[in-house]
Amino acid sequence: MKIACSKPKIKAAFAALLTTEPFEKITVAQIVSQAEINRGTFYLHYSDKYALAEELSHETLQQLSEITTNYTGGDNQLLSTEGIHQLLHYLRENRNTLQALLFGGTDRSFGDAFKALLLQNIQINESPLPEIYLREMLVAHFMSIIILWLKRNTKESIAEIADLLETGRMSDEWHHLYH
Repeated sequence: MKIACSKPKIKAAFAALLTTEPFEKITVAQIVSQAEINRGTFYLHYSDKYALAEELSHETLQQLSEITTNYTGGDNQLLSTEGIHQLLHYLRENRNTLQALLFGGTDRSFGDAFKALLLQNIQINESPLPEIYLREMLVAHFMSIIILWLKRNTKESIAEIADLLETGRMSDEWHHLYH
């Protein structure tokens, strides 16, 4: 039973270390010390810190994919209002992991993979803008707010950030800017 409980402890320790140290400088010794497990237990689960980072990235993207798939938005939206709240709750609860994956130097492609998840769920209606640029604008707005919120350690409330994300809908007011 101790071994089954050790995997979450390893991931939490790793994410916590990534908030204070660059990935390159983190050692297995630091991870096991932070997780309060022995080195052998770490190696029962992972061959090295790279395998740990890869699993953490994969699991996080899987969770984000479930949210983005289950809460698709309407016209010119990435997510429904409920989906935005679900996503923000997930991000806040897992902020150490997200901060580590986005800013800790573990996997430079994590942000791109997250962006790709968002891009595939946008429902675009007619617009005077080329669809490829409209998609990029919506996702860039969404991602920039999320990234800043995570960098600020989710200081603002979920409701405040949800309101900001809602302003990213390509509403009629935005369309008038391009006529």
